[in-house]
Amino acid sequence: MNDPNGGRIAETEPGKNEQRDGEKISRGNSLRKAIEDQETAEKLRDLLKRSTVALAALARNDSAAVCERLGAFKDSVQKATAIEEIEKNLSALKNAIIKSEPCETGNGQTPAAGANGHSKDLQSIFLGLISEFDHDFGEEYSGRLASLREKVEQSLRIEDILGLKEEIISIAQAYNQMINEERNLVTDLISEIGNGLLEVERQYLDSMNQSGQSHSENSKFNTLLENHVEDMKKSAQLSTTLAEFKGLVLSRLASIRTALEEKRRFEALRQERLKEEMEFLNQNLNRMKKEVDQVREKRKALEKEILIDPLTGVANRRALRERLKSELYRFQRYRQFFSMILFDVDRFKVINDQYGHWAGDRCLKEITKRIKPILRETDFIGRWGGDEFLVIFPGTDLESAVAVAERLRKLIQNTRFVYHKQEISLTVSIGVAEILDSDQSQEMVFNRVDKAMYKAKKTGRNKVAVIRN
Repeated sequence: MNDPNGGRIAETEPGKNEQRDGEKISRGNSLRKAIEDQETAEKLRDLLKRSTVALAALARNDSAAVCERLGAFKDSVQKATAIEEIEKNLSALKNAIIKSEPCETGNGQTPAAGANGHSKDLQSIFLGLISEFDHDFGEEYSGRLASLREKVEQSLRIEDILGLKEEIISIAQAYNQMINEERNLVTDLISEIGNGLLEVERQYLDSMNQSGQSHSENSKFNTLLENHVEDMKKSAQLSTTLAEFKGLVLSRLASIRTALEEKRRFEALRQERLKEEMEFLNQNLNRMKKEVDQVREKRKALEKEILIDPLTGVANRRALRERLKSELYRFQRYRQFFSMILFDVDRFKVINDQYGHWAGDRCLKEITKRIKPILRETDFIGRWGGDEFLVIFPGTDLESAVAVAERLRKLIQNTRFVYHKQEISLTVSIGVAEILDSDQSQEMVFNRVDKAMYKAKKTGRNKVAVIRN
């Protein structure tokens, strides 16, 4: 076929152009569908990442709102709703996690009861650590300590409690600094007393020198007097007239009178100086006596700080270790045997959780107060740590120690502790052990009494258990 310009137009079969157009449209639809699928996949991948972050945070959460939003999110995923709806539910879940509030399950327990249990244990450990720094260092220090204790008590999650570690480290550093400052003050005071003693020694030596000087002055005066008397004797022999002799005697007597007056003035001045020096010495002695008393009080305070448990007033673990070391040495050298009991308050953590740590502290103080009357003066009781107490019985065999342990157990069982009009019942589990020839260290004998105590706990609590070897 020719076109009007003289060219040739290609001939086509009917329907072929329509087939090609259809194929082009089909390929365009497939490309558009692939692009949409790619966008959907990208959205799903991004949604999966954000879901993973939200669920990771949810694993540490126990909120009522979170529980509700999580249910909605799960339903949208299970029903395979639109991505936009799933994203909306995920966003609501993340907001609920941020504003988390405690929730309960159907049986009245929180979903993270195990985590709460760990947080309570960590909270108890931190509170026990803070109580070790309880000392009267002024209002500012006491305020910081009280504020930190309140923060720990109000912290419900492990993350919140661990977030306070820097404040605890700061309190520990302040406590250590103040203890060092007190020790430096005691050191300076002892140095001043040493200087005072040197001054007393110097004054004493001066008085000795003055005594020697006084003796020397007396000797000179006696020599002078003897010389004047000797001159008068010679003058009596050489004088030719009575008037001449009289004038010579009067001259010598005037010289003697002058010497006596000089000696009297010297003695008066010396007595005055001695009086002033004695007064100064007495003042120094009184001042040193006061300083010695202050040092004694400081020493007692430092001993109390180092060896006494601040809560119960009995010995602390350091003092117990020293005493146990001494008893072991006496046994190995002189065969002086001894026994020990280790007791622990049953379910003390429950008491702290139910009545509060102040109530628990009051119970520990009351227990030590009730126990002391049944112990001898030679017995040694101390707080090993937490609610564990160790008693050392010098010169006591195993059977006698078991009898005392049984008395102690019944005493605690029959005592009713009252805190804010609430009656608290307590029992203790007690382990008893005796020193053996095979014990070569403190750890060996202590481990035996420790095993005995845990034996009493495992067999029902409120018991006395013995491990003999």
